Amino acid sequence: MNVFCSALSAALLGAVLFFGFNEAKAASRDSLRIVAPAVAYHPRGFVPGTKGSVLNREQIVEDLRLLKRSGFRSLVTYSAEGMQRLIPEIARSEGFDGTIIMGVWNPLSEEEIRNAVAQAPFVDAYCVGNEGLGVRYTPEQLAKKMDQLRLLTSRPVTTTEPIDSYLAGPYRNWLIDHSDWLFPLAQPVWFGQSDPLQSVRWISARHDFLTATTGRRVILKEAALPSAGAEAHNEENQLSFFKALELTGMRFFYFEAFDQPWKKDFRGEPGIEIHWGLFHSDGTPKKVVSWLIEHRMTRR
Repeated sequence: MNVFCSALSAALLGAVLFFGFNEAKAASRDSLRIVAPAVAYHPRGFVPGTKGSVLNREQIVEDLRLLKRSGFRSLVTYSAEGMQRLIPEIARSEGFDGTIIMGVWNPLSEEEIRNAVAQAPFVDAYCVGNEGLGVRYTPEQLAKKMDQLRLLTSRPVTTTEPIDSYLAGPYRNWLIDHSDWLFPLAQPVWFGQSDPLQSVRWISARHDFLTATTGRRVILKEAALPSAGAEAHNEENQLSFFKALELTGMRFFYFEAFDQPWKKDFRGEPGIEIHWGLFHSDGTPKKVVSWLIEHRMTRR
């Protein structure tokens, strides 16, 4: 009798957890709202693979104060490793009153998952993984970690891949089915687009098609045009791109907060990759920042 009761209790508990989890998951789908303007943030002191020298709290505070003074209210991070684990908490203390999405770069890292859970009081949602599906982790591994975060935090959870992966390819259906909202990367420069207005049209066509064919909420995790690195790229064109993008009404994160010199060897495109920032790597602003501040004042 005791064995039977124990087994029944365990079964009931399992059912409660199962249905509770699925109800929470259903309730969280497409529920995320972004308070604009929003920015994708890598700290200036970040260098991959140098965990000990990555950052200190003072540097993060200085970065976030620069972004806050520029009008940003929301942000997305990329990693929960090391000092980056504290970015959501610090951002709240520095006055970010919008949407904070915490990134987990490596879904297989127990440290990152633990750190992400610990920051739940300061976080609205999570993005687990970044351009690694089928490369750095399998769909099964990623789904397991996404479900784990949903269960432990009751927050919406997604992942991110280039926008064309949501339109076609082997993981299209997986991304749509497993994401609480769709969070693609939109970088038209990698598809031969350099003109600001054409780049915005390129993004808008994909965004609108994805929204129409899936019925899902689409928020762009990264939308950008670099400010240098090739003849067609300069600060004026970067500014024109963001002005046009704002007029579309799409929800997006400005990519990215600061130039990242460590990207000089990334993708074999050193000129472009180190110039995505709204600020130079030393913290001095580009033209788009002045416009953002002016734009904020006019909104008031």
